[in-house]
Amino acid sequence: MKILDINNLTIKSKLENKNIIDKINFSLEKSKITCIVGESGSGKTITSRSIIKMLPKDIEISSGNIMFKGENLLILSEERIRKIRGKEIFTIFQNSINCFNPSLTMENQIYNMISSHFSVDKGCIRKKLIDIMEKINLNNPESILKQYPFQLSGGMLQRMMIAVSIIIKPDLLIADEPTTALDLKSQKEILKQFKIINEKFKTTILMITHDFAVVDEIAEDVIVMKNGKLIEKGKKEKIFNNPQEEYTKKLMKATFKREVISTC
Repeated sequence: MKILDINNLTIKSKLENKNIIDKINFSLEKSKITCIVGESGSGKTITSRSIIKMLPKDIEISSGNIMFKGENLLILSEERIRKIRGKEIFTIFQNSINCFNPSLTMENQIYNMISSHFSVDKGCIRKKLIDIMEKINLNNPESILKQYPFQLSGGMLQRMMIAVSIIIKPDLLIADEPTTALDLKSQKEILKQFKIINEKFKTTILMITHDFAVVDEIAEDVIVMKNGKLIEKGKKEKIFNNPQEEYTKKLMKATFKREVISTC
C-alpha cells in the first residue's frame, strides 16, 4: 500500500527562473524504509522539504502533486498542513540544533513540540522520554533534559529528535542526512534506532543520504537523484546487483572503493 505518491513534481527557483526539480515521480510503500541518494545539489533535500511545504521563499512548486494518505498536500490550507507536520509526518533535519530553541531547556521545548499536537501530561511525557532516552544510549537523561541545545553534541541532539519521534509515532518519518558529521559508532547507533522504529511501530521512513553505505545498512527501496532528476529507482538488491546508470555506479564506487559492474 502506498502512503505517499509524488507525481510529476516540478520545483522552480524564482531567482534563477529555472527548474531545480524536474518532473519526478515516486511512491513510498507503507511501513518500508526508502533512501533517496545523490550528491550535494542533486535535489534530494529540496524534494523532501516539498513534502512538508517548508521550502525557502525563493523556491516554489510549479506543478505536480504530492498525495499523502489520499490528500494532496499541495492544495491543503496552512492550518491543515501544520496539523500534519510534526504529527503525521515528522522530520529530523540534518543539523538538529536548528530544530531547537536555544533559550529553552530540552525538557521544556520537547514538551512544547509534543503538546502542540497532543493533549498530554508533562509528568507523563517526562517519564516516557527518560525511558526512551535510556534505551537509545543517552546517559544521564535527567541531566540532559535540564540542559540547553548548545550544551549537547550533534549525535545527542539527533537522538533527542529520534526520542521525540518514538513518542509521537508518525505515519511518515523523514530523516535528512541524519548521520552526517557523526562518528562511526554514533552513525551505527542512529541507524539502529531507525530500524527499531520501523520494525516496532511500522513507521514508513524516507531517509536522505549521499552515502551508499547508509543505503546498504537500512534501505529496502532506493531512489537515485542527479541534478534535480530521478534517474534510477528500485529495490535495494536490484540497485546494488544491477545498477543501470553510470552515475549510480560512480556513487557506489566512491563509497565502497571498488568498481561496480552490472550483472547480466
